[in-house]
Amino acid sequence: MSLIQNSYEVLVIGGGPAGLATAASLARAGRRVAVFDSHEYRNDVTDQIHNVLIHDGQHPERFRALARREIDNLFETVTFIETTIIRAWTFQTRDSRHEFKVLDRNGTTHRGKKLILATGSVDILPDIPGFQDLWGDVIVHGIFCDGFEKRGKAAGVLGLSSLDDIAPTLMAYFLSQNDLTIYTNGEDPSKYRFQDNLDMALARGCRLDSRKIRQFTRMQDDSVMIQFRHGGVNHLGFLMFTPPTRNRAQNLISRLGIQTSHRDGYAMARGPHGETNIRGCFVAGDTSTVNKSIAVALSSGTIAGSGAARQLAIDEGLEATNPRFTMENEDEDEGEDDDDGEDDFDDNEY
Repeated sequence: MSLIQNSYEVLVIGGGPAGLATAASLARAGRRVAVFDSHEYRNDVTDQIHNVLIHDGQHPERFRALARREIDNLFETVTFIETTIIRAWTFQTRDSRHEFKVLDRNGTTHRGKKLILATGSVDILPDIPGFQDLWGDVIVHGIFCDGFEKRGKAAGVLGLSSLDDIAPTLMAYFLSQNDLTIYTNGEDPSKYRFQDNLDMALARGCRLDSRKIRQFTRMQDDSVMIQFRHGGVNHLGFLMFTPPTRNRAQNLISRLGIQTSHRDGYAMARGPHGETNIRGCFVAGDTSTVNKSIAVALSSGTIAGSGAARQLAIDEGLEATNPRFTMENEDEDEGEDDDDGEDDFDDNEY
């Protein structure tokens, strides 16, 4: 059974860059905002953020702390709640408006007129010994995430799937001063579905190595050593891998009925302000795009926040032009929930 209900104008799930930017944008419109932070972040594996002006090289934790402190100092209408949201649903008020409720892991229900999911994504990493220990360090997502710092050194790309978008491989080839090897880890290159991409990489000068990989090891000079299953080693300045991802809050996305991309799985926005197919529900950051970076998260969070503020203002304008609507509003109760939030639910936390 849920505890006392807290009411806000906007509920923001996620305390990373996208959620923080969303909150700041809404606060500038004077809106009461709750930000739910589970303290799970995709970039926790790295020590530095990049491609963010002024903050390049800063630790991700410090970046978040400074952003949150700024919001606390500037705005009185933002409340940060340290919890995980395990349930989200819509309900209909007496005046037929759709609003939102979320249930946190402590059993408290929170209500809002708008909902913004800035819940991020999770990288799906290969099960190769040593890989996870080096991910975000000498094994990187791309040249914009630490790759530049290792420029001029021999580079590698792991997996043929990393060639699905060929541009990152070609950029890494250029950055490595034309010394890049594609490691298929036992995959048969002749069966790769995008042969044109592979042909382009080889024509550019990339090499191909199809040996199965036994282990990755970090060396004292900050290089990565690849040990192969049947003997032999290679040394690289950095290895690049484009991981498949999943939405961290896929349970919430599915229950709300938000449409997702068939190919990449991210939650789809239907307009310029990040609104989904559910009116009043917006998405921002990694969960809303294939372009997963802090700079993009900050931008999309700002856009989603301004979009929600804009919609709130328009809703209030419509209420003002409809006396019957306004009168019912003054005597409003919660109406019937589409989902009371108290039946059995998946314990997965987001």
